[in-house]
Amino acid sequence: MPATVLEASYDVLIRRAAPDGAFAAADGEASRPDATAWAAMALFAANLAPELIAAARAALAAAQSPDGRLALVPERPEAAWPTALALMAWLPDPARAENVSRAAAWLLAHPGSHWPKRSEEQAVIGHDTSLRGWTWIDGAHSWVEPTALAMLALGALAAPPAEALAEATRLLLDRQLPDGGWNYGNTRVFRNTLLPVPESTGHALAALAGRAAPGDVASSLAYLQGPQCAVATPLAAAWRAFGLGAWGLAGQDAVGLCLAALERQSRYGPYDTPQLAQCLAAAATRGRFVALIGGPP
Repeated sequence: MPATVLEASYDVLIRRAAPDGAFAAADGEASRPDATAWAAMALFAANLAPELIAAARAALAAAQSPDGRLALVPERPEAAWPTALALMAWLPDPARAENVSRAAAWLLAHPGSHWPKRSEEQAVIGHDTSLRGWTWIDGAHSWVEPTALAMLALGALAAPPAEALAEATRLLLDRQLPDGGWNYGNTRVFRNTLLPVPESTGHALAALAGRAAPGDVASSLAYLQGPQCAVATPLAAAWRAFGLGAWGLAGQDAVGLCLAALERQSRYGPYDTPQLAQCLAAAATRGRFVALIGGPP
């Protein structure tokens, strides 16, 4: 059954490749750079369809702006969070070094907005607003998932930007919830502590591997290993695997959740391309995110 589920899911992914190399966001929809980048990484991790991977990387290069960014849609250049994804899709291909360099330069020049942290009595939100990470929309505040994706991308460069990565590490640790885990990026609002979610927690733990001490994230690893995170939905399953896999903790259950999520398409219909590709990539690599970007599987 797992082999059949995987084969059928890869077939769906492959059928979404357009003649220009880009991938449709879903069946019958237009292409999008995040879908193209995730599809390229998922196929690369599984060692499938090298010609489609090369075409996808070329399509991303064609969509890259002269300043290095990749916008979600051309009419919204500020929505440039797919830049980190494209950078990661290009990393295994030495021929894309110039694209990688321009994307990295844009990311480093466009961190999230920040301002001095207010006192405990004055602050509406509980986290340190002076720390810089990355954001979904250029000019907005830094949030957990885009910061984690940028860290994974920039951290894989031949010469990683140490200062920016160190500050982003401090940001993620500051946004960790008191009892473990992360959400989109707030800890307290009006003195109410918010709850974690598996996807954001997995992103943060994947990005912090090798940058934070195990003791600094022990409560978050325990949360992600707990039954409340054993959810067979594509993003929760994928990022549970990636988050635990980065710390050597992704067992067979993590892969099993990804397979269960893929199997659920028979009931709920096919996932969109980014969700499908992330779930496939997590299953293929057993949670080793580095295998998506040219590291050892």
